[in-house]
Formats: sequence, structure tokens, C-alpha cells
Amino acid sequence: MNSRRVLFSVLSLSLLAIRSPSVRAQEVRADTLHVKQIGGEDVRELIGHVFLTQENTHITCDRALQYIREGKFLLTGNVIVTDDSMTLRAPRGVYYRPERRAEGFERVELDDGNTRLTAAYGEYFAEERRAFFHTHVTVVDSSSVLSADTLLYWRLDRRSLARGHVVARSPADGLTIYGGRLDHDALRLHSRMTVSPVMVQVDSAGDGHFDTLQVRGMTLESYRDSTRRLIARDSVELVRTDLAATARYACFFTAGDSMVLRGAPVIWYRDTQVTGDSIDVYLTKRKLRRLHVMGGAFAVSRSDSLHPERYDQISGDRLRMLFGTQGLSRTDVEGRAVSLYHLYDDSLANGLNRTSGDRIVMLFAEGKAETITVYGGVEGEYFPENMVRGKEAEYALPGFLWRVSRPRLARGVSSGTQHDH
Repeated sequence: MNSRRVLFSVLSLSLLAIRSPSVRAQEVRADTLHVKQIGGEDVRELIGHVFLTQENTHITCDRALQYIREGKFLLTGNVIVTDDSMTLRAPRGVYYRPERRAEGFERVELDDGNTRLTAAYGEYFAEERRAFFHTHVTVVDSSSVLSADTLLYWRLDRRSLARGHVVARSPADGLTIYGGRLDHDALRLHSRMTVSPVMVQVDSAGDGHFDTLQVRGMTLESYRDSTRRLIARDSVELVRTDLAATARYACFFTAGDSMVLRGAPVIWYRDTQVTGDSIDVYLTKRKLRRLHVMGGAFAVSRSDSLHPERYDQISGDRLRMLFGTQGLSRTDVEGRAVSLYHLYDDSLANGLNRTSGDRIVMLFAEGKAETITVYGGVEGEYFPENMVRGKEAEYALPGFLWRVSRPRLARGVSSGTQHDH
């Protein structure tokens, strides 16, 4: 019998000696075997084309140290762990046979056909089909790219939990969401970001300029099903170059270019402020085109830059506003409609008109009202300048409030903080 056959006979006998009824179908192979002691423990050194299998888990590497009593293998050189369709690669690692658990160090990669993960450290639990990664974690799937400090991944459910400096990018939508924690369900096409979440979308205007949209809230949820949408809840703020909004709830339809605001919504567009019970916003190529306000509708605009204390106002049950390239082009208010509009003779203030009716339609040119048409139950009153000057607040419509808490674009968006897993 030659030395190679003796080597494999010794190896086969040693494997039979360590098998137990609770561990099935395990096998170890290598080109060379050395038996020695390290710290008083029997250790087998496996060199060249090392192969370890346990049930559906298969491991290959260049070199391994097998600690007999612990059932632990220290793996080095081109470590590859496969479990059904999952493959984990690393320069070095550890396999714990009793737990069917594998660790990878340095540059670790996991690929299961749907998702590819990389990190400085990775851990895979074969029985649970679960992986844990930390330090420089990156996850890539068919629709998104994610980075985080730590990540838990459940293969069968295709669900992941990322924590610490989480950044999720969706190239198809041009969206990036920052936060401290992200729960992602690939089967339901749903993600939920918490811990100071911020969504950023940057659009190119085609002339070399870029328009940035930011959405903040206590939670941000993304749905990528047949109706692609982003939902923000609690203390919601939405900011674009000339548009801002606050509400308790906002739903942004990314494909439909529209959004709904609920829960004391407020919208600012240039020098106009709009409030109501609920507001629907319609955009075209990310530019504001229409506002539909339902319940307690109120719109306020600065009357003139030379008279900052004067505000034009309109209120009613329902309000529709149309916007063009020059700004506001039409307002149409229905149900207990009232308008208050300041008048000017050239640049000189000339009193104000207060008008009410069932419906009021105002047409604008370059942001200034050109015509006002009132329908049904018309009542109107003119107040001359000598009565108005210095007493502008006394003529304000019921419910008037000019808010100075307009959200602004934040620079250097924070990506949240790390939390224990």
C-alpha cells in the first residue's frame, strides 16, 4: 500500500471516529493530513484542496486546522461555503460543525442569486438560512444598492434589517434614502426607514442645473409594487427649490408625479402659502401644476414686496390652483368663498377689496391678479387706503396665519446613527 492510500485510510478512520448520531452525512477530504497538538488539544492540519461537507453545506479552501474536540475548522485561502443556491466567499474563515455556522473575515461576499452582499465580516447560520454582516456592508439586488454598518439577512423570507449609517439608493427612480435603520422585505417590495430618515431625489433640468427634492419624517416607507410610492409619516417636511410642505402624512407617487398630504397640511410655493384639511398635489416633470385643497381651504400670498405687512387672502370649502411657468395662473374657490385683495395705483397702496360668494375665480398674470369673477350670492366691499394703512391685520380673513416655519433644504444630510443589533 503506497503512502497516499495510507493517508486517506488514516483520514477516513479519523472521520468515522468523530461522527455522532446527531450529525449526518459529514465528510472531510484533503491532499495532505498532519496530526499535531495545539494548546494540549488534538488538531488535524489539512493542506491542499480541502473539502468539508455537512448535509447541504459544502466548504472548500486551501488549508484548514481541524480542532477535534470543539468541532471547529480554521479555514484559510480561497474559502468558499455553499448551501443550496447560496455561496459565501472569503480569504479566511471559521466553520463550527456542531452549529453549522460559518464565519468569514476581511472581504466577505455572499451571493444567493437574488442578492449580493459584501462586508469586512460575515456570519452564516445554515440551519436558519440567516446571515449577519458588519463593517462596510453593501447589498446589491435588481432594483437597489444599500450600504450600512450592520445587516441581518433571512434568505428564505428575502428580508433584511440594516442598522447604522444606512444609505439606500434606487437608480431607476433617482432616489436615495438615509437613516439609522432599514427594514426591507424583497418579497413584498416594501422598505421602511426609521431613525432620522431623509429621502433625496436629484433631477437634472437639462440645462446643467439640478433640482433637489428632500422628504423628511419620523418614518419613510417605500413600495415598489404596481403603484410605486413613498409614504412619510409624522412631522413630515417636503422641500424643493421653490416648493415646501409640512403634514402629518404624505404619499408621493414617484411614477405618477403626484402626492397627497393629510393631517394639517401646509404648502408654500414661492410667495404663496396654502392650507386645508387635505391637499392633493399634481406635478409635471417635477414642476408644480395643480393643487386641490379640500376642507377649510385657505391661500395667502404676499401682496407686494414694498408692503410686507400686506397679504392677499382667499378662503372657502374647496380650492383649486393652477400654476404655469410664471407661477400662479388661476385660483377657483367654492363653498363660502371669500377673497381679500389689496389694491395699488402703480406702486402706491390704494386700499383693499373684500368679496364673497358661492364661487370666486381669479386669473393671474406674472403673479398678479388680473380679473376676479364672483358667482352666486355676491357681496363686495371696498376699504380706502386711509382706513387700511397701519391696520392691515384687522382686515384679515378668519383663520389667517402666515407661518414663518417654512422648511428649507438641508445641506450635508445626516445618515442616522448606529444602534445595537
